[in-house]
Amino acid sequence: AEIRVVEPDKPETLPAFALSDHKGQPFTAERYKGHWSLTTIGFTSCPDVCPFVLSNIVEVISQMTLRVHPDKLPQVVFVGVDPGRDAPVMADYVAHFDPKFIGVTGSHEELAKLVKGIDGFYRIGKAKKDGDYEVQHSASVI
Repeated sequence: AEIRVVEPDKPETLPAFALSDHKGQPFTAERYKGHWSLTTIGFTSCPDVCPFVLSNIVEVISQMTLRVHPDKLPQVVFVGVDPGRDAPVMADYVAHFDPKFIGVTGSHEELAKLVKGIDGFYRIGKAKKDGDYEVQHSASVI
C-alpha cells in the first residue's frame, strides 16, 4: 500500500451538502469546522478495502493518542455511498471499528456533492439478475 501525505497550501471550502450521520442527526459541512478530520469513502458491505482502510485509521488514531491530547484527535468520518444498504447498518458498522467514528450517508445527489468536494469518486454498477451490484470508490483518506 502506498502512503502519500499532501498538505494543501490553504484549507479548501467544502460545497454545501446535507447528509445524515449514523445517529440520524444532520451532517453538513458545518460538522467539519473547528477540528481536524479524517474522511474516507466506502460502503458497509465492502469485503476488503473499506475494513482495511478503517482498521488502519484505528491504528493511526491509537498511535496519535500517545502524542496528542484527546481533544485534539481528528474526527473520523466514513462516507457510505451505498445508502440503501448502508443506512440500516451504519451505526453498528462504524462502532465495530471505533464508537467515536461517524458514519454518514444520504441521497446520491447529496453524497456526490461531498465526494466531489473531497476529490473522491464512487460508482454504483448495474444490478445483476440476482439483484446484486458492484460499488466502486476511491480509497483515500482525506
